[in-house]
Amino acid sequence: MLAEKTTNPENRCADGTNKQQEFILVQVALRLFHEKRYDKVKFSDIARSAGIPTKEAQVYFADKAEICHQVIDTHLDNQAALFADIDLNSNPRQRLSRFLDNIADDANALVLRGCPLTNLYFDVRGEEEQLVRHATRLMRQRLDWITQQFVLITRVEGTTDFAERLSSAIIGICVLAEVSGNERLIKRQVNQLKSWIRSM
Repeated sequence: MLAEKTTNPENRCADGTNKQQEFILVQVALRLFHEKRYDKVKFSDIARSAGIPTKEAQVYFADKAEICHQVIDTHLDNQAALFADIDLNSNPRQRLSRFLDNIADDANALVLRGCPLTNLYFDVRGEEEQLVRHATRLMRQRLDWITQQFVLITRVEGTTDFAERLSSAIIGICVLAEVSGNERLIKRQVNQLKSWIRSM
C-alpha cells in the first residue's frame, strides 16, 4: 500500500489533485465490490483500504455511486481490450471459443466470488437510474460483441437468438458455479458450448 500512495509530481492534475490516488481508489473499489458486493461496501471502507482519509478521498469522488461509475468504466475498458485482443483472430467461431476459454480459465475466481461484471450489474439494479443504465452497458457490450460474431458465422443479421442463448448460458454458468462451488461445472458447460458453436 505504501508504494501505491507514493506521490509523483507528474501525477498531479491542473486542479492540484493526485491522479495516482484517484486510480488507487477506483482499483480498491473494484476489488471490494467484487469481494464483498456493492451494497456491503461503504465509501469509508474504500478510502480506508486505499490508505487515504475519507475526507481526502471525497476530493476525488463525492460518494460510492460516483466511484462506482468509474469502476464500471474500468470494466468496460477491460472488456473492450479483451474483445480487441480476441478479434485479432479472423475466425468468428474461434473468437467465441477463445472468449469461452477465458471464462474457463477464470473458473476458480468465478466459483469463489462469481463474475464481477454480472454481480455488479445485479448489485446496482436498485440504485439510482443513471447508475443502473451505466451498469447495463456491461451486459450490452458483451451481448453486442457476441451478436457480431454470430452475424459473421450465419451471414444474416437479426434472424437468430444465438447471441441471447449464449449470453444467457454464460450468466447461468457463472451463477451456478458460484452457488454450487463446482469449478468442473464451468469447464464442462464451456466445452458443450464450444461444441455447439463448432457445429454451426
